[in-house]
Amino acid sequence: MIAKTLAGLEEILAKEIEVLGGTDIVIGTRMVSYEGDKELLYKSNLWLRTALRVLVPVEIFQAGDPDELYNKVKSIDWSEYVAEGQTIAIDNTIFSENFRNSRYAIYRTKDAICDWFVEKGMKRPKIAVASADVQLNLHIADTAEAQAQEGRSQVTLSLDASGEPLYKRGYKEQQTDAPISEVLAAGILLKAGWDGQRDLFDPMCGSGTFLIEAALIATNTPAGIYRNGFGFQRWTEGAFGFDEDLWQELYDDDSREQEFKFHIYGADISKVAIEATQQNVKSAGLSKYISLEVRDFEQTAEVPESDYTKQLKAEGQTAPSLMLITNPPYGRRLFTDVPTFYRMMGSVLKKQFQGAEAWIISSEEKVTVKDPRTGLKTEVEPFDYIGLKPSVKINLNNGGIDCQLRKYELFSGKFDAFRAEGKSLEKKTADEKEDSKFEREHKPAGKRPFKKEGKDGKFEKKEGKFGRKDGKPDRKDSKPRRTKDAGTERSYTVRKDGSIVAKDKFEKKDRKPFGKDSKKPFDKDRKPFDKEGKKPFRKKEEGEKKPAPRKRREFDPNRPMFSPDTDMSKLVLDYSQPAHNDEKKD
Repeated sequence: MIAKTLAGLEEILAKEIEVLGGTDIVIGTRMVSYEGDKELLYKSNLWLRTALRVLVPVEIFQAGDPDELYNKVKSIDWSEYVAEGQTIAIDNTIFSENFRNSRYAIYRTKDAICDWFVEKGMKRPKIAVASADVQLNLHIADTAEAQAQEGRSQVTLSLDASGEPLYKRGYKEQQTDAPISEVLAAGILLKAGWDGQRDLFDPMCGSGTFLIEAALIATNTPAGIYRNGFGFQRWTEGAFGFDEDLWQELYDDDSREQEFKFHIYGADISKVAIEATQQNVKSAGLSKYISLEVRDFEQTAEVPESDYTKQLKAEGQTAPSLMLITNPPYGRRLFTDVPTFYRMMGSVLKKQFQGAEAWIISSEEKVTVKDPRTGLKTEVEPFDYIGLKPSVKINLNNGGIDCQLRKYELFSGKFDAFRAEGKSLEKKTADEKEDSKFEREHKPAGKRPFKKEGKDGKFEKKEGKFGRKDGKPDRKDSKPRRTKDAGTERSYTVRKDGSIVAKDKFEKKDRKPFGKDSKKPFDKDRKPFDKEGKKPFRKKEEGEKKPAPRKRREFDPNRPMFSPDTDMSKLVLDYSQPAHNDEKKD
């Protein structure tokens, strides 16, 4: 099976699959491949929070052109996957020089399937734009292995077990402008380490995606429990035929649900957004876990705190800190005054949420900001104005916009005092360290640059020019960094052949820049101004006369003011019309 996801969420998805019982897990780019039975296929669609689709490959082959694609698809026994008279639809993902027209590749695949049924004397399947009985996925890519076979491309034809994308959970009845994807929201919560063992607050909740996904994770409720159906429920043929009894057993199993003692809070400045969130929360049946309020983030007076957190503090126990997580406007799809808004947000976080943990996703792309005082426009990143030091940065993509997820440890006082107490901002959380270890175990091993494995299994150090036998510079020696005592002078020298050599920081220059032993700034070799090689600032030779001064032009009263081609109508000002712009009267 292949589970597709968003960029940056591959490790989280692989951990989810491992919990469900998947084997032979391999992490790829925006996808994770794994093996399992029909029960795992059903569980994957029901439980996976960070998957967009779950695909089951039917055939993997190589093709060099649309005609070869047609012949290979036609050779498959389609009676194992599509029943006579069923409707089909084909989705595609194509990155290939051999198949530049993706629509034509889909047409040839569709023709091959229909022609197979016609040649067998069966009723050909119909093509459905939406809600097809069997949905197929055509993936074509120019892999290195396929390119080695006479420049062919690798083709993977799969059954789409999900039908509609899995981010369509089924609980959203109302949406606000520029909502965050349910898959991305769940991935951010899992990356932040959310497990339901603390309070959570989203001060700009919009339609409530973070709130509902957090409640589903806290109660361990399946992500797809609210959907009307999945693609595999319409399969009728072969080994992949839908098993109603197995599916009903998995759907009704609530043994994994857990109690959530803390609380989730949401707020927004828009009353319309809060009303939409209330409807979505009610549709998901999570009203007892989520409280909502119409409130401007700048007017936050106190940190929300659940009854269970207050009880822990009253009993003298250490209560877990609040997790604040939000998706504020970036100034891209929603207009906002980026400098003012993000300065305010940083100030409120610093003053009102001391001791909390904040996770903020915002755009990494620069937006155009106009200074109201000067009118000048500049390109800035929203995070430039928040004024807080992040401890974690994670690159993500939200709706085609390159973003970063940043974590802020909100402590009282200044950073120097915070560090003097022996504390530090963790660069990686325990969950992220576990993710890195998990990624190393499940990603295929690749070549390590600038290193070569020796006979004893250890990496041997190469010797020679720049520390390498082949003469190429090592990464650490390629460009020495500047030191504090180097001032504004570069701490390295670039030779004529392009090589880079570090300067001795204790080296002293004996000669002066314009001394007797050095070349003068404007000598014959340089010829900065004079083609004949003479110096620009030379002494006056004997007998040389001073050039005559330039004569002033005498006034000629008969000289015309305008040329014969001048359009005089354009030079006449019409004072009968009022000025439209007071600033431009002159």
